[in-house]
Amino acid sequence: MQVTILGSGTAIPVPDRFPAGYLLRAAGQHVLVDCGPGTLRRLAQAGIGVEAIDAVFLTHFHTDHCADLGPLLFALRNPRYAGRKPLHVFAAAGLERFVRTLTEVWPWIQPKDYQLHVREIGPGELSLGQLQVRAVPIRHTAQSLGYRFTQGGRSAAFSGDADECDELVELARDVDLFVCEAAFPDGGRVEGHLTPGLAGAHAARAAARLLVLTHFYPECDGHDLQAQAARTFAGRIVLARDLLLLSV
Repeated sequence: MQVTILGSGTAIPVPDRFPAGYLLRAAGQHVLVDCGPGTLRRLAQAGIGVEAIDAVFLTHFHTDHCADLGPLLFALRNPRYAGRKPLHVFAAAGLERFVRTLTEVWPWIQPKDYQLHVREIGPGELSLGQLQVRAVPIRHTAQSLGYRFTQGGRSAAFSGDADECDELVELARDVDLFVCEAAFPDGGRVEGHLTPGLAGAHAARAAARLLVLTHFYPECDGHDLQAQAARTFAGRIVLARDLLLLSV
């Protein structure tokens, strides 16, 4: 199981971090968790073509987490991808309306020569080939879901944007790799988001093995985010950066 950080930033443009996007490779599947603007470029920089993507899981519908879905669907209409495998897109209630509205504005993103499966999901479990997926409601928006992927005894969890909630602990319970937002430094928390110390506290309660902090606003610059998280979490801590590759 491998995770590539495609975007460790936010809606605020900065030179070195694109908005949220993550690539999970496991059980022969290539899965995008979120696809904010710039995700497709980072995917190309990671050496992965869009034709490899099997599924997209959106944590919520804020633009910095889903804006590249339209460009992805447009790219897949190119004749070079004709007859490709189906693409599955998963998110909470509202996904069908979201894709339908995108298609009304950009009719040229309608699938051509491949199958597109758009599926609204709630909390619960599903399978993608041999990959097991669990969706957990997360406190951020009414449609926010965190995702946990399990295959062959290995697991990775993604918080999406999050505020303090017991569901985060449930999501990350005994997980091998926990990708968790830490949008603002300790002492500067903004409602709807976590800080490194809060992310660490949730990871500690969950007994996660590796905590990967991500989704950094510019306010995080100049702060020792790893040290802040280490005050509440004794395990291994990694600060996400674009194109970082992690294996579990």
